[in-house]
Amino acid sequence: MSGQRGRNAGGGATGGDGARPGRPTIRQVAEAAGVSVATVSRVFAGSAAVSAELTRRVHEAAGRLGYAPHVVAQSLASGRSNIIGILVPNLANPHFYSLIKYVLHDAARDGYQVLVADSDESPAAERELGLSLLRRADGLILSAPRSGPATFREFVAEGRPVLMVDRKIDDPVMSSVVVDAFGAMRDLLQHLAGLGHEHLAYLHGPARSWQEQERWRAVRGFRRQGLRVDELTATESLDDGRRVADEVLATGCTAVAAYNDLAAISLVGALAERGIRVPEDVSVTGYDDIPFGRFMAPPLTTVRAPQRDVAAAAWLAMRGLLEGQRPGARTVLSAEPVIRRSTGAPRPAAGAR
Repeated sequence: MSGQRGRNAGGGATGGDGARPGRPTIRQVAEAAGVSVATVSRVFAGSAAVSAELTRRVHEAAGRLGYAPHVVAQSLASGRSNIIGILVPNLANPHFYSLIKYVLHDAARDGYQVLVADSDESPAAERELGLSLLRRADGLILSAPRSGPATFREFVAEGRPVLMVDRKIDDPVMSSVVVDAFGAMRDLLQHLAGLGHEHLAYLHGPARSWQEQERWRAVRGFRRQGLRVDELTATESLDDGRRVADEVLATGCTAVAAYNDLAAISLVGALAERGIRVPEDVSVTGYDDIPFGRFMAPPLTTVRAPQRDVAAAAWLAMRGLLEGQRPGARTVLSAEPVIRRSTGAPRPAAGAR
């Protein structure tokens, strides 16, 4: 895709425009508008040096003639591809779909296309893909990256804007948009504690995930307050909840907090296969509020991250960086629990009245 632009973009900065026979030429547009060929080229390259009046005349002339600028020529002239890269760790997780979809719409509104890559939870692949995207695109949005600071410095060294989403980073050369995962998980655990749960199993997510670290930080806070917590590793595959179902039951917990909805949903299914009722026998919570969770039986208690707001803030920040704003700004958004029927009061202990 290197060198390609979004819709209605193009225009060469040279005298030639690669016109096919019968296709209007840049020279004809210049003659119709009463300007030079160079002025037409600058207009379609988005130059601010051309007056509003001349820009209007050029666009009107191009419209009358049906002129479509040459895409590759304009990219070469402007030094811009009008492509933005988005790199996510796992496209199998629907959580990332919303971010991509909303950013795509916002970017298209401003004349940009979006190129998406999936690192499959591999820091090595994330580095390789990130560098590749930066050499094709005008900027890179990293969603929940797994790499370390050394890789991020390599990205910044490419000389193009890099924006971090869903990971806090203390670096003045990178901007970020994050959701307060600690506060949201704390509120979700308070819901379980309020129902009377004293013994929890926590299904860990990917160790390199900042979101996982923040959610686990909230769980640790409740552990210090007396909540019994058993730790199990689930990462974020749809099969992980099923894989650890027997381990969950062996803990004797009355509630399970999963790192995300994928693990929670598969755990509920695996428990049902074993004759364990949710929430009558075990309460289960997820995180992310993916669409599937609303329609399962019972509907899943989870945390809703404001993905539309995250995407809007991410694109606003990226557009600002593309327009020359200084990096280093951080936007923090809040998330909130969504209480559904997968959580309830714990079952009475044997012999209790």
